Amino acid sequence: MDHKRHSEGAVQVSVELGALTSVANDPQVAVRVGPVVASLVNGVCGDPLLQLRLLHQARSLLFDLGDTGRMPLRSAHQVTDVFISHCHADHIGGFMWFLRSRIGHFPPCRLFGPPGLMRHIAGMISGILWDRVEDRGPKFVVHEWHGDHLKRWRITAGDSAPTVLEDQPTPGDVLLREPEFQVRAAMLDHGTPVLAFALEPFGKLQVRNDQLQTEGLKPGPWLHDLKMAVLRQRPDELISPDARRTYRAENLAHKLLIQAPGEKIAYGTDFAHTPENIRKITKLAQDAHTLFCEASFMAVDEDQARRTHHLTTRACAEIANAARVRQLIAFHFSHRYERKRDEVYRELAGFTDRLVIPD
Repeated sequence: MDHKRHSEGAVQVSVELGALTSVANDPQVAVRVGPVVASLVNGVCGDPLLQLRLLHQARSLLFDLGDTGRMPLRSAHQVTDVFISHCHADHIGGFMWFLRSRIGHFPPCRLFGPPGLMRHIAGMISGILWDRVEDRGPKFVVHEWHGDHLKRWRITAGDSAPTVLEDQPTPGDVLLREPEFQVRAAMLDHGTPVLAFALEPFGKLQVRNDQLQTEGLKPGPWLHDLKMAVLRQRPDELISPDARRTYRAENLAHKLLIQAPGEKIAYGTDFAHTPENIRKITKLAQDAHTLFCEASFMAVDEDQARRTHHLTTRACAEIANAARVRQLIAFHFSHRYERKRDEVYRELAGFTDRLVIPD
């Protein structure tokens, strides 16, 4: 994605349309962050739907599930996880299309969201007659975050009832951890609980060759085993560099490995401008490469923002500045500004020099 600085300090970005279809007056906005392509499928005024394509895994994560009409079916088949901020219609209304797209022999898709998510998902699934799908019913594992743990259910379209699964603790507010990344959340207030999310990739683990020589060890397949033990959080796993020596993974990694920080992508929308909300989202987005943050109202409409528990352009920019993000992509603009986007961007650019402006 090409970008250039404006004289007022903002960044102008050319839009990558990729596999998704642009819409007149509201094209998709896409940025590449390392091995991830992040796309606002419905642009800055449409329903929130952020697709993160993990290029090395032929896999996608979705953040919110608004209007899905612009997503090709193949994209839905590659989605492994969906993170839903809350269950207002513009954030979950696309679930019915997504549900239909998952009919077939697909592995269960994981859904994450605030308390009450399971009730909404089960309600939408139960509203459909599934007498023709046989064993091809869509499968999901639903996760509700309750602050320090996830309540979980397995639900398959056509089955009589969901299966209750064991609760899962969430130390450090991490909802999902995999070898290459983790997804952390913050609970915000929008008059209803709302989740903000951050994708936190783990940087590459690099071997300190000087320490390897100091310890008298030779490179070999055991180094891969050591890296995987670190990524999978198995500190007590035993690693044998040779026939004579065996170490705890944690102890050996401390001597031999260094890890560069990954490039974080944060996502926050639909929350009130309160001190507690601002503290939480700023902490979550701290030092992110890219922050996707709502800027629903211009400063002149601050009263409307307060009544509806949304942010103004000023509040959005202040979060980006306080979190020291590398770039800000503001979105979820009120439809009242559909013909005034230039004014919205000019106002945002007056508050921050971290702004990305689509062409």
